[in-house]
Amino acid sequence: FQLVLISIAMTSSFQRQWGKVIKVMSSSTSSASPSFDILQIFMKDDGTFPNNELYPTLIYKHAFHGSESEGRRLIVNKNEWTEPWVWGIFSYHHYHTKAWELLLCVCGSASIQLGGDDGPTVKIDKGDLVLIPPGVAHKQLEEGGGFSLLGSYPTFRFDGRIDTCRGKPTDEERKRIHECYVPKTDPMFNLNIAEVCSSSAQWSESDLT
Repeated sequence: FQLVLISIAMTSSFQRQWGKVIKVMSSSTSSASPSFDILQIFMKDDGTFPNNELYPTLIYKHAFHGSESEGRRLIVNKNEWTEPWVWGIFSYHHYHTKAWELLLCVCGSASIQLGGDDGPTVKIDKGDLVLIPPGVAHKQLEEGGGFSLLGSYPTFRFDGRIDTCRGKPTDEERKRIHECYVPKTDPMFNLNIAEVCSSSAQWSESDLT
C-alpha cells in the first residue's frame, strides 16, 4: 500500500480560517485504493464552549473502504488507540478535555455541528475518519442509513475514562485541554497529525461543492 499526499503547503505561521471547512490535502493511493481528501476546521472559543484555537478538527473524506471489523483492527493495530466503542454522537453539544477523539464512520451518514450553536455543519459519510481535538464542541443533528461510528482515544497518558463536558469549562478543564497529549499519527494512514493540522489551506469551502 502506498500513499502520496499532494498539494501541501507547510508554513510556520499560516492563517487560520475560523469556522470554515477547508480542504488542505488530497491523497493519491495505489490503483487498488481510491484517493481521498482531508478537511480542516478551526474553531475559536465562542464564549460558551472552549473549542481549540491550536488544533483543527480533521476529516478524512471517503478514506476507508473496509468493514467494521477491519476498521477495528486498524485502529488498535499498534496499541496506540483504545479498543473502539460502536455508537453515534450525542444530540447535544459536548466536548472532551482528556483526549483527542477518533471517529470512523462504518455505516450510514449524519450531519454533525462543530463548535457550538453558531458553528459549521458537516456531513459525515461511511468511510470518513474524523479526529476531534480536546475542547471542540460537537453534536449530531440528523442521521440516516443506520449511522454508526467506531470511537477511540489515544492510549498514551489516557486513564481509560473519557469525560463529557457541556458549557463553559472550569480552569482545570482549560488546563487539561491545553496540556492534552497530541497523538503522533492517525491509525489508518500513519500521517503525522501535527503536520496535517498545520498545513496551509489550498481550497476554500466553496471549492468543495
